[in-house]
Amino acid sequence: MPEEREKREPTESSTTAPDPAVAARVLARSFYKELRSRGYGPNQLLAVSSELIGLVTQDLKSDREGLSRAA
Repeated sequence: MPEEREKREPTESSTTAPDPAVAARVLARSFYKELRSRGYGPNQLLAVSSELIGLVTQDLKSDREGLSRAA
Protein backbone atom coordinates (compact mmCIF):
# COMPACT_ATOMS: atom_id res chain seq x y z
CA MET A 1 0.00 0.00 0.00
CA PRO A 2 2.69 2.63 0.76
CA GLU A 3 3.96 2.19 -2.80
CA GLU A 4 0.57 3.25 -4.16
CA ARG A 5 0.70 6.50 -2.25
CA GLU A 6 4.00 7.43 -3.88
CA LYS A 7 2.57 6.90 -7.36
CA ARG A 8 -0.47 9.15 -6.86
CA GLU A 9 -0.54 12.62 -8.33
CA PRO A 10 -0.38 15.39 -5.74
CA THR A 11 -3.67 17.09 -5.08
CA GLU A 12 -4.07 20.86 -5.13
CA SER A 13 -4.40 20.96 -1.33
CA SER A 14 -1.17 19.01 -0.84
CA THR A 15 0.85 21.39 -3.04
CA THR A 16 -0.28 24.66 -1.49
CA ALA A 17 1.32 26.06 1.64
CA PRO A 18 -0.88 26.07 4.73
CA ASP A 19 -2.19 29.37 6.06
CA PRO A 20 0.30 30.42 8.79
CA ALA A 21 -2.49 31.67 11.07
CA VAL A 22 -4.35 28.37 10.81
CA ALA A 23 -1.15 26.39 11.32
CA ALA A 24 -0.30 28.46 14.42
CA ARG A 25 -3.77 27.90 15.86
CA VAL A 26 -3.57 24.14 15.27
CA LEU A 27 -0.10 23.97 16.81
CA ALA A 28 -1.19 26.00 19.86
CA ARG A 29 -4.22 23.80 20.44
CA SER A 30 -2.17 20.63 20.08
CA PHE A 31 0.48 21.97 22.45
CA TYR A 32 -2.20 22.97 24.96
CA LYS A 33 -3.91 19.56 24.82
CA GLU A 34 -0.56 17.79 25.21
CA LEU A 35 0.40 19.85 28.26
CA ARG A 36 -3.03 19.40 29.85
CA SER A 37 -2.90 15.64 29.25
CA ARG A 38 0.45 15.58 31.07
CA GLY A 39 -1.02 17.27 34.11
CA TYR A 40 -0.12 20.92 33.58
CA GLY A 41 -2.53 23.20 35.41
CA PRO A 42 -3.69 26.71 34.54
CA ASN A 43 -0.84 28.43 36.42
CA GLN A 44 1.77 26.25 34.72
CA LEU A 45 0.19 26.92 31.33
CA LEU A 46 0.36 30.65 32.01
CA ALA A 47 4.02 30.31 32.92
CA VAL A 48 4.75 28.45 29.67
CA SER A 49 2.78 31.04 27.70
CA SER A 50 4.65 33.90 29.38
CA GLU A 51 7.97 32.28 28.58
CA LEU A 52 6.99 31.87 24.91
CA ILE A 53 5.87 35.50 24.71
CA GLY A 54 9.17 36.58 26.28
CA LEU A 55 11.16 34.61 23.71
CA VAL A 56 9.17 36.08 20.82
CA THR A 57 9.61 39.57 22.26
CA GLN A 58 13.39 39.05 22.39
CA ASP A 59 13.37 37.94 18.76
CA LEU A 60 11.38 40.99 17.70
CA LYS A 61 13.74 43.32 19.57
CA SER A 62 16.75 41.66 17.97
CA ASP A 63 15.18 41.99 14.53
CA ARG A 64 14.46 45.70 15.09
CA GLU A 65 17.99 46.35 16.35
CA GLY A 66 19.41 44.60 13.31
CA LEU A 67 17.29 46.71 10.99
CA SER A 68 18.21 49.98 12.70
CA ARG A 69 21.93 49.12 12.48
CA ALA A 70 21.59 48.36 8.77
CA ALA A 71 19.93 51.70 8.06
